[in-house]
Amino acid sequence: MLAAPLDTSNSFKQPIGKELFFFQEQEPLSFNSALFGFQQGNFKASHSRVLSFGIGSNPVWLAFKVENLQTSSVKRRIQIATSWLDNLDIHYIPARSTAYRKVSTQYSGDRRTFTLRNLNDRYFSFDHDFTPGETTVLIRVESPDPMVLPLYFSSLDAAQERSHFQSYSYGFLYGALICLLIYNLMLFIGMRSISYLLYSMFLLSFLLMNLSYTGHGFQWLWPNHPQWQQWANPTLMMLFNVTGLLFALRFLRVKAFLPGTYKLTKFICILFPLLLLTALSMGDQVLGLIFAFDFMLLFSFMMILLGVMALKAGNPSAKIFLLASTSSMTGAAITGMAVWGFIPFSDLTYRAAEIGILIDIVLLALALASKFRATERLKIIAEHLAKTDPLTGLNNRRAFYEMTLSFWKKKRAEIGISVIIIDIDYFKVINDTYGHTAGDDVLTQFAKLLNESLRQQDIAARWGGEEFILLLPKTRLKEASTISERLCNSIAQHEFIANRNKLQVTVSIGLAHGSPASSSLEHLISLADQQLYQAKKRGKNQISYELEQTA
Repeated sequence: MLAAPLDTSNSFKQPIGKELFFFQEQEPLSFNSALFGFQQGNFKASHSRVLSFGIGSNPVWLAFKVENLQTSSVKRRIQIATSWLDNLDIHYIPARSTAYRKVSTQYSGDRRTFTLRNLNDRYFSFDHDFTPGETTVLIRVESPDPMVLPLYFSSLDAAQERSHFQSYSYGFLYGALICLLIYNLMLFIGMRSISYLLYSMFLLSFLLMNLSYTGHGFQWLWPNHPQWQQWANPTLMMLFNVTGLLFALRFLRVKAFLPGTYKLTKFICILFPLLLLTALSMGDQVLGLIFAFDFMLLFSFMMILLGVMALKAGNPSAKIFLLASTSSMTGAAITGMAVWGFIPFSDLTYRAAEIGILIDIVLLALALASKFRATERLKIIAEHLAKTDPLTGLNNRRAFYEMTLSFWKKKRAEIGISVIIIDIDYFKVINDTYGHTAGDDVLTQFAKLLNESLRQQDIAARWGGEEFILLLPKTRLKEASTISERLCNSIAQHEFIANRNKLQVTVSIGLAHGSPASSSLEHLISLADQQLYQAKKRGKNQISYELEQTA
């Protein structure tokens, strides 16, 4: 049964797979033999919008007829929207060949440099003027790569419209990926975090793999290297899989809770690239493609498996990771079903694998950012705890020195600075009589009173045991002594509650005054400590300072 001709006046927006007839070679077939076979009805009718023959399939002949009912020639574009076919020959056979209407042939394929193509198109596109009457189109396709053949027959305007939509969408995709890549590289440079380096490598490998897969790589990056084009897809697929798994191991901290799985995954990341190198050394492109696609399938399952394991181990980042991996697998499944005809074929369904991986990458970026924020929060909390006395909530010695350092860097004389050291009287008696819990209660309540008495610019810290220290910036000695006396009296009048016991507590205070320009912090602390000793020696519950500094 011969094919019904395609009318050039009709518009075909979808692949014309169902209008095609095909014949798969079992042994090399000449053009004349193929044409005779088609005319004799030896070709099979296609029932799928997109023909697909798998990896390493034998060469395939496609055939269809075109009818031009007009009185002048009509230009139409034939496009096979796949970017990885090795050899492609297309023959145009008018119904009656004469000197003016003879068979014409166009050649293309990845084994030729890109500059030799009929059109500057990442796909295999051919423009032809169809003369009035009927023309048979016979196409031979040969490639070890997955032979997926979405064939379009359209006007130049329709082809350009389809090309413009794809250009805009890929422009958005590549722009987003490059921005994300630069951002994460900057984060790695700034923070030296291996997670950001591995994620950047994962992004870069996906970008390169997509450029190769879509044909943009051959069109833009390596147009004069058809030898590399033969191996670009499997090589970059391997790179994508390896960097993805290494990122997953690091991001999910698999080594910590599943060391066996960690070692197995590392082994797989070494094994498959070695298998590809073996195929490359043998020059067996089909074997290399099988290894690459097997690894891609294994990669998808392993990413989900690692996510599930991490989730069971209590890793909070695993939820987003698992969602990301699932979106990637879903996209790949949709593309596969569209190619095999189980669901309608369209640009959206055909590119679902790209969309799925893009969603995967964006979600992983969000997960990485979320993990970074959580780590930063923990870091801030840890830093806060490292500078805070856990019992009273006041600054500790380390924080006190860090916070007061700036006053000595400026070294401005101005009014001067006062340092006060406070010691709770008879604190050992409180501990011995009422217990250490009561002592802790007294310290906590005392710290609260101290905080309430501070001015905004004052700095307080627990100095050790029952001793506390205050730094009063821009404070004269007279003003500092007034603050000390008020503090001493308010504490003596306060009723402390410890283990349901009402306690009366007093403090001794040592005060020193100086200037950053003439006295170091250590010197002022030493003077205040000496004055504290004098206050205790004179009977406690009082303040002591050097009277001669009031002048």
